[in-house]
Amino acid sequence: MEEQKRYFYQPDLTTTIIDWSWTLIILIIGIIIAFEITHFQWITATFIAVFLVVAALQIFRRTVVISPSKMVFNRLLVKEYLVIPTKEIRQPLFTKHTMTITVQGEVMTFSFTERSLRSIQHLLRANGVIKDDEK
Repeated sequence: MEEQKRYFYQPDLTTTIIDWSWTLIILIIGIIIAFEITHFQWITATFIAVFLVVAALQIFRRTVVISPSKMVFNRLLVKEYLVIPTKEIRQPLFTKHTMTITVQGEVMTFSFTERSLRSIQHLLRANGVIKDDEK
């Protein structure tokens, strides 16, 4: 059985800003209703609870499982997993918090913590995706 590691990620910056903006709108609607009614109502509690659930899903559901043969991305609102075979990864580029890869001509950017990114870079180097002369 292949060794697998799980990491949390956020998608590219544009998608992240859009997703979190929609999530914050739920909280803002709850706050507006609370101020308009001037006392706490069940509708306010509902909006705040929905915000907390959606925020938790955005943080804890976006994971990537990396094995020697593939990377499997769990996305938030899509039923199918994004499976990327490591042999199809081209032009990996790592910055302080992001990993940019090209797969079948499509450029994909993901944000990770620095520690996770170093570990992913090490795993990809061990699997031969990143050559020793590359950064």
